[in-house]
Order: sequence, then C-alpha cells, then structure tokens
Amino acid sequence: MKWYSAILFIITLTAGLIEFAGGLKGEELLQLFPSDVFGGLVLIAISAVFLRGLTHSEHDAFLGFGSVMLAVFGVLYILVLFANGLDAWIVGDEWNPVDDLRVEMVLLPLSIPGLIILNRARKILPP
Repeated sequence: MKWYSAILFIITLTAGLIEFAGGLKGEELLQLFPSDVFGGLVLIAISAVFLRGLTHSEHDAFLGFGSVMLAVFGVLYILVLFANGLDAWIVGDEWNPVDDLRVEMVLLPLSIPGLIILNRARKILPP
C-alpha cells in the first residue's frame, strides 16, 4: 500500500499548503480551503507521517497512524459543522452548511483503507 500512502501524502500536503497560504494571506483561496494557518499545519504534519511511511520498512504502521490522524480531524470538523448548525438553530439565525464545509471532511473517506489495515494488524497482535 505504499502507492496509497504516496497519494495521501500528495493530497494532504497540497491541501495543507493551500490552507496555510490562505491563512497567511488572510482570505479563502478556494471554497473548501478556509484561511486557517493551524489547520494547514496539521495537514502538513499528517502528510509528513505518510511521507515517512514511504521510506520506512513498516510502512503500514505509518499509513494506519496517518489515517487515524486524518479521521480524527475529519470527525472533529464534522462535529464543528453540527455545532454551528445547532447554534444557528438555537439563536434563530440563518445557517448554510456549505459555508462550514472543509477539506478535512472530504478527506475523511480516504482514511478508511488505512483504518482497515490498522484494524487487521490489531487483531493479529497478542492481547
């Protein structure tokens, strides 16, 4: 699965750099990429995990850990989306969920193969 790690490395690095650059510039560069310096740094850190997996003999462990990190941040931003919707409903404001979409939510399904590999490896380990 080194090829999948390489694909995830390229995607997360590109997304992280776009978010980081938008944060430094102070405006959204693209719809799904908010101007968020720290979100960009997190994606760059996740891409570094995938890159390290390409050069290491235990590449499945790095793919699994990077996928866990990607899934955690994807779920976190989905929870933020729901919280913003709940807040708008309680206050009575207009809310458009498209405005709260982030690239981490779109990348969440890409973490599933790495999570499956990690789960299979966990079942093999002794208790």
